[in-house]
Amino acid sequence: MDQQEEVTELTGTEGARWRVWTQGSSHLIDLDAMTAQRVPGPGRPATFNDRPRPLRSLEECQVGASGRWTMHSDDPTVEFFWHVTSTVRRIERVAEPE
Repeated sequence: MDQQEEVTELTGTEGARWRVWTQGSSHLIDLDAMTAQRVPGPGRPATFNDRPRPLRSLEECQVGASGRWTMHSDDPTVEFFWHVTSTVRRIERVAEPE
């Protein structure tokens, strides 16, 4: 990819990989693989979402609002997990992994 692409919102239909920057962390949303992963920023505590999880739905992902999405659970007693972020500051397309 030659140019870095920024958008103000993701709806889930865009495809590609995106980094969603929030107040102190970022999130890798891969709309081709349908996964979401939190990447903690400096001084931020680790969570169970700090690995790729299967994305179930993208409820809201817009600059200026909290991001909200659900992920499929690998626990048979839990149907799905919610993830709510702090305010989204920027959304940028990222290159495919090597």
